[in-house]
Amino acid sequence: MAKPTPLQIRNIVMAVLMVGALVWNLSIGGAWWLTAIFSIGTVLSLFSAYLNRPGARP
Repeated sequence: MAKPTPLQIRNIVMAVLMVGALVWNLSIGGAWWLTAIFSIGTVLSLFSAYLNRPGARP
């Protein structure tokens, strides 16, 4: 298994932080649009980490 790149680590950390913010926002009954932003940000971060994996073709 290849070692993750610094960009992948950053993207995964951001995804985890956004999931935490999403759970917090849902628990306090926050705005729906803020939940949508956190959800989209999580998906984009994870997808970016996947695309930037070592061995991926350009």
